[in-house]
Amino acid sequence: MAGRSQSIAAPRAFARKATGLVRQAGMIDVLVYNVNFISIGLMVALMLLIIPSYAGGNIYLSLLFCALLALPTACVYAFLSAAMPRSGGDYVYVSRVLGPALGMMGSWNMTIWWILYGGVPSAFLATYGVAPFCRVLAAMTGNATLIGVADWTVTPTGQFVVGALLILILTTLFTIGLKSFFRVQNILFLLATLSAFVALIVGLTANAAAFPDVFNRYVGALNGQPDTYQQIVNASGYAAAPFDWMNTLLPMTWIYLTMGFSFSSAYIGGEVKQAARLQTWAIPGTVIYAAVWGFLLVWATTRAVGADFLGAVSTLGDLGAESVGLSAMPRFHELIAYASQNPLVAFLICFGFIFWSYAWLPGQILNASRNLLAYAVDGLMPARLATVSERFHTPVVSLWIMGILSIVSLAIYVFTPYFATLSGIFGFILTFMLVSLAAVLLPYRRPEVFEGSPVKWRVAGVPVISIVGVLSLAACTVMEWAYLNDPFSGISLDPSTLSEGVLGFGMFLINIGIFLSGLIVYVVAQAIRRRAGIDVSLNYKDIPVE
Repeated sequence: MAGRSQSIAAPRAFARKATGLVRQAGMIDVLVYNVNFISIGLMVALMLLIIPSYAGGNIYLSLLFCALLALPTACVYAFLSAAMPRSGGDYVYVSRVLGPALGMMGSWNMTIWWILYGGVPSAFLATYGVAPFCRVLAAMTGNATLIGVADWTVTPTGQFVVGALLILILTTLFTIGLKSFFRVQNILFLLATLSAFVALIVGLTANAAAFPDVFNRYVGALNGQPDTYQQIVNASGYAAAPFDWMNTLLPMTWIYLTMGFSFSSAYIGGEVKQAARLQTWAIPGTVIYAAVWGFLLVWATTRAVGADFLGAVSTLGDLGAESVGLSAMPRFHELIAYASQNPLVAFLICFGFIFWSYAWLPGQILNASRNLLAYAVDGLMPARLATVSERFHTPVVSLWIMGILSIVSLAIYVFTPYFATLSGIFGFILTFMLVSLAAVLLPYRRPEVFEGSPVKWRVAGVPVISIVGVLSLAACTVMEWAYLNDPFSGISLDPSTLSEGVLGFGMFLINIGIFLSGLIVYVVAQAIRRRAGIDVSLNYKDIPVE
């Protein structure tokens, strides 16, 4: 009878322990971490390689509108991370305000997409970083070996080998500890920033009239052709078009790909020193910082190279590069490097740019590993995922799971046609909308958390965080519209595109399916825990442990 009484006893709460993570990220570490997740150099490279092909679009207005739309969501994450400075980011915010089921749904969505997107920046290291560096050095030195390296690097095999090595190196560095990573991160950020600064100076001082001859001289050393400049212009068929509002708004999709993710430090909130105050300005400040650099670099490049030639390069694109004897279209920093006509300056620009090309990858691996840890701490995942090294203070198991899965996603990205660069951002924004709703309701559903936070501001009696949450919801709605209507996003609401493969309406269904899958994970985990006599829902009444 005693055993029978024990078996039907009320479910008990899951006993949580301290995570073992320590606060070791300082102000500079956090700022650089967030700026890297935007990756200013890569943002500009994508803008100038792709956006000019949207006929009649205004790239400056696209950047301005995107920054204005990204800012409210950045503020939402900043304010929530100040109110609840814990590792796990939106998992903590949504689960503690809207409930555990929605919290898991939104966060699991982010984790899955971070796994899938692990292949994108790791491949970009080859195509936007290493290959341009080798091409420019080859053009200026005449070294044929470097040309071969550049051409191999942009092949699927080259992208996979370079990207997989990067993931392994980063995961090893993360395992050793955040202090070691931040030390390396900050040094490489200085090199990347120096690259951007030198490119800006060259762009503003270069002789634009001489650029066609300069370009032909250097690129001719790569493809053996005398007038590649005119070949690109002729092959592209580009012609400037009258201003078009639609083609100004739709290309925001490419800018938001990087600028929309300024809040990386929210996911390592439990490891940030003085997080309650630092996060409130560091996250939205990152959006403004990136936008200013974006304007300056686009302006400088346009001045040095010419808007029409940038339009021709964009319209022809990498798919048409072979027609002019190149393995890929030159990126903006390559063009600036040629315009400098100086090997040392070109080296500084292209070497430093390598560290922009993959810069959002570290945040994906780190942030997702902290999500896995947070799930395990709350009892939704195996406790092994919450194992933190006593020596390094890092979640070793979660980190290496993320590293291995990122290599798998890299293979999918480079060897198959099933994943387009933009196709998952629609799914990310679904979580952003949940987080925005949590911000709106925080003062009303968790008043004790709101009143005890450094963001308990009000305007005319209305909580500022609620106002910002509403603005963020509106901004996210606009961006979802853009992704569904941009013909280059890889996602569509048109059911007829199902016959064309995974992309299109199929990718829309995948986005929705991944978003809803977290709800299934929560229900299954809760059922398993209940059978063991544990009620995991009780954990969500409190803010997680450190």
